[in-house]
Amino acid sequence: MVVDLPLFYVYFIYIINFILSNLLVKSKMLLRQKILIQTILFLLWVGSINYSVVYYLGLHQKGELLAKTINLSINFVIFIIVSTFLFSHYKIHKKINLPKLQVFWLLVGVIMLMSIGSLVQLKFRDVIPSFLRFTNYFGIFIIGYNIKKEYHPSYCIRILNPFIIFSVISCLCFGFLEIFTNDIQYLNNAYRVSGSFKFHQLAFGMFLFTIITCVIFLKYNANDKILKKIIFGIVLTLLLYLFMRVHSRLLSLSLFSTLLAVSFIGSKQLLVKVKIMTATMFLLVTGLFLMFNFDFQPRLKNLLLSRNNSGFVDSSSKTRLDIINNSLAAIDEVDVLFGKGLGTFNGFYEKAGLKKGVAAHNNYLLFFIEGGIVALAAFILFEFIMMIKFFKTIKNSHKIKYESDKKLLFAAATLFIGIEFLGFLLNNYYFYQSETIIWLLLGFCGPFLERKVKIHV
Repeated sequence: MVVDLPLFYVYFIYIINFILSNLLVKSKMLLRQKILIQTILFLLWVGSINYSVVYYLGLHQKGELLAKTINLSINFVIFIIVSTFLFSHYKIHKKINLPKLQVFWLLVGVIMLMSIGSLVQLKFRDVIPSFLRFTNYFGIFIIGYNIKKEYHPSYCIRILNPFIIFSVISCLCFGFLEIFTNDIQYLNNAYRVSGSFKFHQLAFGMFLFTIITCVIFLKYNANDKILKKIIFGIVLTLLLYLFMRVHSRLLSLSLFSTLLAVSFIGSKQLLVKVKIMTATMFLLVTGLFLMFNFDFQPRLKNLLLSRNNSGFVDSSSKTRLDIINNSLAAIDEVDVLFGKGLGTFNGFYEKAGLKKGVAAHNNYLLFFIEGGIVALAAFILFEFIMMIKFFKTIKNSHKIKYESDKKLLFAAATLFIGIEFLGFLLNNYYFYQSETIIWLLLGFCGPFLERKVKIHV
């Protein structure tokens, strides 16, 4: 459902644009970029607690509508901030460093083509929210790329620190508040914690995935004092506990498998590789024992033990399979090549006489329905090439000069492989709170991935 912005928001966005235009022209470059990124990060944090704040204020009747209005408004403001910065940066320096990653521009071109398809059909209400999200992702990627080209990688991490700290606090507070008050939604055969994203378990799971990854790679320091390491361990344990209580099978598997794979490939020491393989076997055996003997990951247990004529399928998986089959059966032959247009999946599924308000729950299906074979092929190419680049860069990470660069690389790789590639069933592009962080980290790693920055000492 798309919410029309009241006139108030139009004036609000105009005022924000005016203030930022003057601020960005008059302030120094470093301060300008720091203010920009941290303003965006603050808005992302507000978006991450949006649903719970609305819920606990008692606005149950209009809660979902109000939350969607706030989210759309946040995306509008982020779009204005990103656009203003890029324009002022070009005005001052007469240039913007553009990434040399061809697959990035291929994806940008495909999204623009899909947007034109929607605009030609006058589907403004469909295209605007999706267009804003993708434009913000691409814009924040370019900004992160420029910051990384101009400043030391440790500066990139310092920019993220306030956001990580605030997010850890809000995730723990709202997550355990839900547990202690026993206000947990029973969904798909499990009581699933949704924390700061009240009633949106997948969104909370992806946000926790993002924060856990940032904490592991960007906050941990082997040289820290023992007390700080103990606090770090406690915080990470609590975050992982909440993450497991979300009961997202795909997220759980992708987080641990990606962390182990990235660590294994990035290590050059045989002993470390043996330890990682031993830890993998231990986690696998322990996880299976807990799952089959205790109430641990009941949704995964239900998936493995349930069976119908199609094989091992539970109710949640069956719903996703039905969406795929129904969508492929309903799409017209004329739309197979170029699709229905950006942001049109919900309307397409409803008009096909199926169900209202259904998401694709599959990035590949989403790109095929909205962009046809052309968009699907471009998206698959983008995913695989980026993943290969990450693996190759990680394999040679021992040649990287700065430890901060390694931290950014491993964090970005874990999030891209774990959420963008393995988590394709999770509607990740809809949840801008996590996705924007991923694209910012991708921008920070852009100079490495395009092989334009020397990584040898």
